[in-house]
Amino acid sequence: MIGISIRANWDFEKFLNSIIDLNIDFCEIQLDNPIFKFQKHQSKAKKLIAKLYSKNLQLSFHLSFIDLNIASLDNKIRCYSSEILRKEIELIKTWKPLYVVVHTGKISETFYNIPSIKEQAHKQQIKTISELIKTSSSYSIPFAIENRQKSLTSGLIEKLSDIRYYNCIFPSLCFLLDIGHLNTFYLDSNALIEDIKLICNFPTVGIHLSNNFGKDTHGILEEGTIPYIKLFSKVQNLKNTHLIIENRSLKDTLQSLDFLYNKVIGKT
Repeated sequence: MIGISIRANWDFEKFLNSIIDLNIDFCEIQLDNPIFKFQKHQSKAKKLIAKLYSKNLQLSFHLSFIDLNIASLDNKIRCYSSEILRKEIELIKTWKPLYVVVHTGKISETFYNIPSIKEQAHKQQIKTISELIKTSSSYSIPFAIENRQKSLTSGLIEKLSDIRYYNCIFPSLCFLLDIGHLNTFYLDSNALIEDIKLICNFPTVGIHLSNNFGKDTHGILEEGTIPYIKLFSKVQNLKNTHLIIENRSLKDTLQSLDFLYNKVIGKT
C-alpha cells in the first residue's frame, strides 16, 4: 500500500481535493497540524478527515510530537505528554486507523552519556508506551513508535539495537521505520541496507520514505545518499508494508510518488 504524509505545516483544506485525486491507498495525518491543536478549528478538521475517509482512502495518524516528550525526566511533562496522546487516540478512533504512530522520546546528549540518567529516561518512556498501548489496544488500533534522527538531542530509539531492546520489553509493540531518519547515522549505504533488512523482521506497520545527504531534510526520493532502487531490490519485503512518502511539500511528494511508481516498485 502506498500513502503520503499530510504534514503539520500543510494547508490541509487547500490541498484536500488534490490529495483525494492522487493514486494512493491511504494518508498518514500529522496531528501537530494547527487545525487539530486549537478547539475552534477542530470541527473543521473532523469534516476534512471525514471527507478523506468517505473517498475510499484509509487513514493513519501521526500523533503530536513537537511539544511533547514521552521520555521526559520531569514526570509532570511525561504525564502531560501521555495524556495528550491518549486524548488524540480517543479523537481519531472513529476513522478506524490503520495505525497510530508516536515519535520516540528524547534526551540531551549530556544526560544521554550518564548511564543512570539514560536508564531513567528509558523507564519513563516504558511507562508512557505501556499507557498508550493500553489505550490503542482498547480500540483495536495498532500502536507504533518511530525511530529518531541524529540531532542535538538523542532519541531513545534510533537504530537497530534500540529497536531490538524495546521489542524484548514489548513484543506487541510495532515500529514505524523512518529510513530518512536512519540514514543520518550511516556513511555506508550498504550498512544501512543490511540494518534495514534486520529491522524489517520486527513488527513493522510502515516505512517513511524520504532522502537526504546525512541530515534529516525530508528530501525527494531521487536526491540523497539512500539508493532506493538498490534498497528495494535487496529488501524485497519492503513492498509488502505501508510505504509513506514523507516530503516537506505536496509538490515534492508528487515527484517522489512518480519516482516510486516508475523507478522503484513499478506501476500498480
